[in-house]
This record gives sequence, structure tokens and C-alpha cells, in this order.
Amino acid sequence: MVLDLTWRDLARKLADSLEESEDLRSPHWRKALEETPRHLFVPSYYLAQDGIPTPWKLVSEVDGKEWLEPIYTDRTLVTQFEGGGVELASGLRSGIPSSSSTQPSLVIRMLELLEVRETDHVLDLGTGTGYQTALIAHRLAGSQQLVSADIDPALTSAAAGTLARLGHTPQLRAVDAMAEEWGCTFDRIIASCALPRISGSLRSAVREGGRLIANLFPPLNHTLVVLDHQPNGCLEGRFHGDGGSFMTARTGTPPKAGDSKGSAYSSGTTSIPQAAFDSYHFQFLLAAHLPGAELQYGSEGSATMRRLVLPGGEWAEATYNGSKPPTWSEAGGEGVWETTERWWKWFNDHDQPTWDRFGLTITPEGSHVLWFEEPTGADLWALV
Repeated sequence: MVLDLTWRDLARKLADSLEESEDLRSPHWRKALEETPRHLFVPSYYLAQDGIPTPWKLVSEVDGKEWLEPIYTDRTLVTQFEGGGVELASGLRSGIPSSSSTQPSLVIRMLELLEVRETDHVLDLGTGTGYQTALIAHRLAGSQQLVSADIDPALTSAAAGTLARLGHTPQLRAVDAMAEEWGCTFDRIIASCALPRISGSLRSAVREGGRLIANLFPPLNHTLVVLDHQPNGCLEGRFHGDGGSFMTARTGTPPKAGDSKGSAYSSGTTSIPQAAFDSYHFQFLLAAHLPGAELQYGSEGSATMRRLVLPGGEWAEATYNGSKPPTWSEAGGEGVWETTERWWKWFNDHDQPTWDRFGLTITPEGSHVLWFEEPTGADLWALV
């Protein structure tokens, strides 16, 4: 009883804080937050500690307040690492997070944008712990209206058990969400994992008049887009100004990495400042036009580097060394640096626009068209 009273008080305080930040606006989502025990979905998780690379401390129910109180704050809780991570001599763990319970403000912001109605049929991609699935189930008239999917069967199995304890029995699928043929359509689709593009099977799962919200262009940038199914069969909408970040969706058929050894090499000087690579809005343009690009940071002596690496192994790098003119080099012969220079010029010529001035149209054939300001304007780009 004491724990029951404690978590409910903490959940109300979390809802209060999300209302103050204006992420939470609707009474039905507040009710879902107050009545859904997040702690049941994270019986254990990892808290980041000081250090490079980041060491993580496992906390669980036996840790009492240290475990319970962070659950009802606005933070992402890491629950799993790629390959299990590495146990350190200190008893802590290091590794790359592969699953988590998402920051509540981001979850609620997306659910508000999704505009779920009680009668809707919803597809929830990236089940993870199942907490978001529970919030959606709370909103719907019946569990049969909800499908939740994750590529990891261990996650869907655990989530199904916790959801059932709360009286929710949605359909849980352990599938590759990018490739799955759903066999039906949905009024609302929400992806809680970052997608490189909207796949054909996912596009065809949006019902006429329906809405899809997803996080696009990992790993370089993570931007929320809200797409509505138009009468002409297109999915179309704008990127959201607040952004959001999720782990990249795992897939059953990951792309093969290439090798640029022995390929064309070129170099020169550049006017792109180092700070350009810290701009989320410039990163957005690069991520859209250099699919799968990753930004790496490095240093050598007094010089610092910013390197863009593509999945095929092509790369381009800028080097900054005090008052000396910045230089660039690249290998792979794919024009990575030319693309970077071109978009830096466009970005500045248009007063460094934020990503909410852009939108996306996905045609019935699957073509992705990025646009600036208006879908019928002059600035349109077909994405690869």
C-alpha cells in the first residue's frame, strides 16, 4: 500500500511538470500518466555515472527510492545494451544502449501530436518496455484496437506480461517493423525508434485520413515528422520544431558496410566553421541528403576533426587547427564533401532555417520528397 501511494504521488508530480513544460495538454493523457505505473515496466534499469566512456550503474527494486524516484522524472531509462555490454571491474557496465524506456516528455509530445481517438486502431512501433503501449491502451476503448511491435521477442514477451497485469491485452508482434506486411491498416501509427525512411509496408499501413508520426534520418540527426494520409494517396506533413531522439530501429537485414581503401582521395581548404557541425538544423540537411551518415569527433595534437562516414565506407573530414585555414579531405569518390559544402551554402543563403520550416511528401510509389516552406514551392528535393 505504501508503494502504491508513493508511485501515484510521484506520477501526479510528473504530470504536473509535463503540463508546466506544455508537453502535456490533454486531460486523457494526464489521466493515463497518473494511472499507469511506469515502475512495473522497469523493474531494473541503468543510471549513467561520471566517466568517459560512460559507466552505467544497475538499479532495481531492492534499491528503494534510488530506483523508484528517477522512474517518475522526465528521463530516459536505459534497460539494455548491445550484446549485453561489458561489465567493468567496478561492478558498473559500459556499452551502447539498445533499449530503453523513453523520456516521458517526448512520449507525451508525440502522443499529443498523434491525436489518438478512443475508436482508433493504432500501430505502436518499438514496444521496448511497453510503457508507451500501456499509455496508448489506456486511451483506447479496447485492447483489440492496438498492435505493438518490436524486433526483440524477449522485449515483446516481457511487455505482454506487464501489460496483462494492468488489464491490457493488445496484439504484440516480434517482427522487423520496416519489412512486416501488417495485413491491415491503422488510423494512427507511432514509431518509437528512429527510421532511415518510411518503408513501403509501413506506408501502406496508414489508413486513408490516418496519421503517422516517426523519428527520421538517424544516426546523424533525429527529427520528428508528422505525416497525414492525403486524398491523393501521399503521406505529407511537416517536421516538428521540438525534435526528439530515439535509438535507430534494428532490422533483420542491416546494410553491409563497405570499405573505401584504395578509392579516390581528395583534399582542399574550406570555409565551413567547426560550429556548423554542432547545429542540429544543419545536421538535419546533411542527414537527409547523406543517408546513414554518422558524425565522428576526433583530435590530433592541437587539431580537431569532424568526420562524416557513410555506410558504404566513404568519408569526408574537416580539420581545424588554430588560426590556420580549415582543411578537408575525403575518400570514396562519392562527393561527400561537395554535398556538405553545397548544403552549408544553401543553409546560410536561407538564414539557417530550423527544421520545422521543412516538410516531407511520400508518394504512393514510395518516393521521398523533402520540401522547404511549402510542398508546392520552388525548393523540392528527391531523397535517395
